Amino acid sequence: MKKILISVFLLFLLLFTASCNAVEEIVPEYDSAESASFDFSGTDFIYLTEELDAFIGIKQGTFLYDCAMQRIKDIEDRFNCNITVEHAPNTASHYNNCRAMIISGMSPADIMDFRSSNTTASLAYGGCLYPLTEVHDIIQYEDSFKYGSASVLECAMYKGIPYAVQPASWPGFPDAQCFFLTYNKDKVASKGLVDLQEYYENKTWTWANFEDVLDSYTSQDAGDPYYALATHAKAIVNMTLFSNGVKFADYIDGTIQTDLHQPKVVNAITWLQSVYSNHRKSILDIDYWSLVEFIGGRSLMTFVSGAQAYNSDIQYDCDFTFGLMPFPCGPDAVYGEWANWREELYGVCMPITVAEPEATAHIIAELCEPFPEFGTNTQDLQDYYANNVFSSDTDAEIFFEVGKYGRYIYWQVGGLNFTNGVIDNFASKTAQQIVDSYASSMDEVIEGYIKPNFENYMYEYLYGKKE
Repeated sequence: MKKILISVFLLFLLLFTASCNAVEEIVPEYDSAESASFDFSGTDFIYLTEELDAFIGIKQGTFLYDCAMQRIKDIEDRFNCNITVEHAPNTASHYNNCRAMIISGMSPADIMDFRSSNTTASLAYGGCLYPLTEVHDIIQYEDSFKYGSASVLECAMYKGIPYAVQPASWPGFPDAQCFFLTYNKDKVASKGLVDLQEYYENKTWTWANFEDVLDSYTSQDAGDPYYALATHAKAIVNMTLFSNGVKFADYIDGTIQTDLHQPKVVNAITWLQSVYSNHRKSILDIDYWSLVEFIGGRSLMTFVSGAQAYNSDIQYDCDFTFGLMPFPCGPDAVYGEWANWREELYGVCMPITVAEPEATAHIIAELCEPFPEFGTNTQDLQDYYANNVFSSDTDAEIFFEVGKYGRYIYWQVGGLNFTNGVIDNFASKTAQQIVDSYASSMDEVIEGYIKPNFENYMYEYLYGKKE
């Protein structure tokens, strides 16, 4: 990279009624491409993180937290700047406080993070975040190992413009909001049952075999009763739809539209209705993403997010070994494409009012660099998970394989309306009646949010360049 020294003035984006005086922007002087050392002349930067006892969701007292704090110090030294990490005093009001300041023309911080894509996306939709396309030469967000896959970026994308990234190469972040089945390997072995990963290894993990598992993994023994599966309706409905190749929105006949009118949707709902009819005694109803029942031994299987599998009760409170599995593949899907939905990213972003967008972007880019301690490529990171997080290489393989096929569901703007329609009418209507009543619920979401993202970014990622 050529050495440059440029002085420019900040072009303040007039998206709000409030106005501010233009200020001189810091543009880093490159010593060399190799050293990536900039001189920000002792400028102060503020990083506002959402949680009191964490940094980008990484709990204090962990090795990864220590690595992140050391990374901050290293950036300060290399960029000749000061970075103060502030913690939001109240997680519940973090979004509202930041939004109010931005709308009034102030900056809550130079860098912010939000643990829910609902808040990050809402800020993006409202014009409160700095568009990363403006600093694309610095934050090269196509680097999926570093920042997250396109479907991760889609969680905070508006009209094809990404507004947030996450440090995707750090443990706990890679595609962490895709969803899996988890099962009690120890109890399965002690009862002489078939280990689910045998189906995965033998490439026979199908709906039909899943029904066999529901029966064999259920016990009504008074001395040791347990259900096969603990699930919330939303989880199993979405898993069933996606596992049969449903995408909610896809390119069909050359245009982006819902695929909810296709036969595979009716087939998926009909199958799930038959599962509940024939195997009801094997299914325990629970709260959304509750792990209490599984950890307590009341079920041999449950659904779990990648984040839960990596860093939550399932890791610390289980007194047994758990395994990971994708949801079984339906007959209308391509076997081995473990399609599922994602809900979140842990968004790292800049307010639209940021004073020094280019300098701040360099800090974000450097902050999100991989840590050699955990791996500098996908295979290294997968090996780290196999050796330090999960109980087997197969668990780590499944964790990363499932992440390839996650699709963002636009849940905060109506993307779950069809799912809710299925749940509300599951016992009273046929699958075709449900489709006829609710498939069109995706049309507004597609036109307002999905289509602009696909046409301006997602199409090329999913299908290649247009002709």
